[in-house]
Amino acid sequence: MIFKLYDCDFGVTLNDVNYDFPHVENLQIEDAERTRLIRGGNAGNKTGLIYKEGIKEAKTITLTVIGIDMDLHNLLKTAYQDKTRLDCYVISRVDGSSKIAKNAILSQEPKQLTLDDSAESMNTALVFESFDISEIMKS
Repeated sequence: MIFKLYDCDFGVTLNDVNYDFPHVENLQIEDAERTRLIRGGNAGNKTGLIYKEGIKEAKTITLTVIGIDMDLHNLLKTAYQDKTRLDCYVISRVDGSSKIAKNAILSQEPKQLTLDDSAESMNTALVFESFDISEIMKS
């Protein structure tokens, strides 16, 4: 299963209520966690030692929505100010596969980032952080 923007529903769950975003421009997930190899400078073997890095950093989910409703914008702004935990989700309408960030926070205040006469000026960036992102593939 490959997620396609045009086959997915996007939204957040806040205080046990789902809020869907009908117009989504894109979703991007940044994950600093890596499994790495290292060995001594003397190159004594070809297998090395395994270690993890980036595990102290939260994963970042950037969801760009178009024309967000003012009531939902204000609700998200309050969630940002109050540091309220919420879930952010994307669910495939094809088979129900999902990506869900649980116990996330909004790490930036929701705001319009561009002001001009183009369609992009209707975009609002929602930036979430979470340590608990799951991906469930159903096909």
